[in-house]
Parts: sequence; C-alpha cells; structure tokens
Amino acid sequence: MKVIKIVTTFLLLFIIGIFTSYASVKYNNWTDNFIKTFEQTNANFKFYNIKINCVVSETTDKNQIENMCINIVNSLDLKTNKIKWEEENDNELKIYAQAQDDSCSVSFTAIKKNNKEYYIIVDILNNKVYKNIVDIYQTLNDVINKYSNDVDIYLCIAGEYTKNLQLYKSNDILENILYNMNAKEIDKIEDDNLISVTAYSNLLTENDLDYLDNKINLNIGIRYSENEDKTLIYMATPIIKLDY
Repeated sequence: MKVIKIVTTFLLLFIIGIFTSYASVKYNNWTDNFIKTFEQTNANFKFYNIKINCVVSETTDKNQIENMCINIVNSLDLKTNKIKWEEENDNELKIYAQAQDDSCSVSFTAIKKNNKEYYIIVDILNNKVYKNIVDIYQTLNDVINKYSNDVDIYLCIAGEYTKNLQLYKSNDILENILYNMNAKEIDKIEDDNLISVTAYSNLLTENDLDYLDNKINLNIGIRYSENEDKTLIYMATPIIKLDY
C-alpha cells in the first residue's frame, strides 16, 4: 500500500509539474516574442507603459485597497515609504497614490463604486530599462489577480529613430512586426505623419479585444514628431492606451 501511495503521489506531482511548466512557457512565449519583435525594429528604446484596469469586489476594507497599492509598488522595487497618498470623499470615496524614482513612476487610483466594489486604475511608466519587462508584467499580473478576477492589462513599448522615416521604410517595419508576431492586419489609418495599424496575432490570444466584427490584440503606431525631429514607434497589446 505504501508503494502504491508513493507512486500515485509521484505521478500526481509529475503531472502538476508538466501543466505548470506548460503554462509558464505559454505565458512567456508571447512576452518574449513581443520584446524580441520590438528589438528587431532597431528603434532606440524610449519608454514602456503598463496600464491596468480592474474591479475589486466583495470588499469594504479601505486598508485592503491600500495594501494592494503597496504590493504593486513593492513589485516594481520602488520604496513604499515614498508613496504620496491623497483621498477624496465626495459622492464616492477616491484614493490616489503615487510613487517614483529616477526611472520608474506608478500612479494608483481607487474609486469606490458601491459598498462592496472598487474600480482600480494603475499607470506605470519606465524610461530606463525594458529587459526585465517580462518579469515585471508577470509579477504585476500575479499581484493584481490576488485581488481581482476582472483584470485588463495594456502593455506598450515606445522607441524612436533619429530621423524622419520614409513611408516605404515605415511600412517595411510594420510588415516585419506583423510577420514576427504571426499577425493579420485588421485596420490601418494613415496620414502625412502617422501610420496606425490594429491587428490580430495568434501569439496574443489571451489579450483579445472585440473590435467591430473582429478581434484585435496588437496595435502599432509610427509617428513623426516635428518638435523632436524624430520618428516614434509604439508597439502595444492589446491597444495603445496613450495619446500619441
């Protein structure tokens, strides 16, 4: 009997390990491919932005919401003792928090919609390092999902070229991104200084959004900035949530 129990336990742990490893590989595949595809544009890194929208239900505890903010700040290796807190209590309770260092900043907004529900908005900007964005994204996802089952995460990496790219060159970059992300173009907007493409990638299925009669999960923008005399490129999933 002991031998059977040992064998059964071993098999169970082995199966769990397989599924855990598969989930980790599947998760990392899209983030790793996303980073590699951005690097292949040969743009100089400018910043990355992560925006999170979520709903925290079944809570009346303001401290739980504040702890959520602290855990997010900790996950970004920012000092929690430098968090700046503000609070409003008009028709609805609103909690604001900000923390930053030389390269990274995070803003946190919690709005109490009713007695048992908070709407959370998190905005993270980093202008120095993007090599660790895979770990940051996964850590944030894990932290947020401890508090909410209703989470939307938007990731955008921005880069720049030190010249005004010709239209054919911009289109070549777009085509390479679509190819490397195994993506199909859904919609395209083009004018003198801007090209914006929404697409659907088979590598980003967990980030799907409904768009008219299609699904999208990849958004690319290329814009020439006259003020900076540079061409800026934005690559986001599922969509760009910045004014660009």
